[in-house]
Amino acid sequence: MHVVNALGFELDHCDDPLVYKRMCDRLAEIDLNLAQEVAELVGGDIPQEQKRANHGKKGKGLSQFDYMPEKPTIATRRIAILIADGYDPVAYNGIKAAITAAGALPFTIAPKRKNILAAGEQTDDGTKGVFPDHNLEGMRSTMFDSVFVPGGAASVETLRKNGRALHWVREAFGHLKAIGATGEAVAFVRDACQLPGVSFSTSGDMVNSYGVVTSSQVQPQSFKESVSMAKEAKDFVDAYFYEISQHKNFERELAGLNNMVAY
Repeated sequence: MHVVNALGFELDHCDDPLVYKRMCDRLAEIDLNLAQEVAELVGGDIPQEQKRANHGKKGKGLSQFDYMPEKPTIATRRIAILIADGYDPVAYNGIKAAITAAGALPFTIAPKRKNILAAGEQTDDGTKGVFPDHNLEGMRSTMFDSVFVPGGAASVETLRKNGRALHWVREAFGHLKAIGATGEAVAFVRDACQLPGVSFSTSGDMVNSYGVVTSSQVQPQSFKESVSMAKEAKDFVDAYFYEISQHKNFERELAGLNNMVAY
């Protein structure tokens, strides 16, 4: 659908109906369903037949799935951690350590490029807190493989009032990327997407729904550095890292959920 939407957008900016017809005719040589969807979007004539038979061949080495390792891994993946003042240090430090131990790269993203204080921290001399790698306005979720939002009442309240933070979550969801959230951030992610059919944790239990992995209650032991990634994992980190290892959650697209989020 990403391809269809992109083509529809480009053709919508053209005033020559012949361009519509030629484009859709060419697409019909590749895939009839694709040609029909594009024609519907741009208001062109809808092709009714395949122009030439699909040879059924596939090119090798063109997909990330051609290079899937025998065991799931998140090594070298870029994972954004969204925080604001008052973030939960248990979840933040725990997930960052687990990401690093797995060979992935954590990046701290915040509303401002200034030391961000954890819940309970108080200082004004810059000696405490975390200095973010980027601010929300200076970086996009598209530059990362996943987004994680730790809890912390004050932090989540700040993110709720920041349109760019909401955009980060929605954009990551729309691009089928794994999303993780704990504590108060679970409700933030839920409200950012507002989608029927997507489930979220309401207790200490982990919930994995369409690649959105949430747990409302976490403890230091929840963030172990020895991870066992598996499709049916019951542990938060195991399940979240498995979703990252799969590149994208295509079930989300097949259910049409990514098209229901504005970003």
